[in-house]
Amino acid sequence: MKREQHIRQLVDYARKGKATTFILGTASLIITGTLIRTVELSQPLLVSLGFLGVVPLLVREWKLGTIRRSFNDDKTYQWLVRLPFWLTSIGLIGFLVLLWWYDTAAPGVTFLIPIAVLVFTVLGLQRAFDRVMLKLEPDYITDRELQRELK
Repeated sequence: MKREQHIRQLVDYARKGKATTFILGTASLIITGTLIRTVELSQPLLVSLGFLGVVPLLVREWKLGTIRRSFNDDKTYQWLVRLPFWLTSIGLIGFLVLLWWYDTAAPGVTFLIPIAVLVFTVLGLQRAFDRVMLKLEPDYITDRELQRELK
């Protein structure tokens, strides 16, 4: 019963969060529009993907972490459940550093290789995180399970 209650709480938040995500996406679009003026015209797509995708994701990860924290009082669990938010934040900072690097230096390698490394590193860390959390809390609901429940 405990697992079903956790899934229900997370699904309820995910369904209610669609309007919030839309508002955050719109705000991100406005921020991106202002940044396009300062960024070279060849990079607006990269900037918009970074802000449109990551800012709403950061808010979502924080809220899901808050909900998941109520599921277990263990200090390690309480700390680890916020890790996806921090990983996403580090990914955003890494993305912005790559944009800065691309603007200031003439990189010898293509720009897509570091982006691919960044994306695959974040995805790999997410998979490792899910395995650790499932060992610590058998009733932990992964993002993959949450997405299946939303369908």
